[in-house]
Amino acid sequence: MKLKNFFKKFRSKAKEFFSDEYGGNLIEYALLVGFALFIFFIIIGVVTSMLDWTVGLSNDFFDLFR
Repeated sequence: MKLKNFFKKFRSKAKEFFSDEYGGNLIEYALLVGFALFIFFIIIGVVTSMLDWTVGLSNDFFDLFR
């Protein structure tokens, strides 16, 4: 009987969460996660380009002595 009450309560809370008139919770979380991923990939791209630049400079430096 407790399990049935749990599912009933869970269903009502989920229904309340998804049918929010303001659309805040789910949309805000999705936008925050998307923005965080966007910023993360920009930072990763900048760091990898800096690493490629330093490797290129070191290769050019060592090519002077060959």
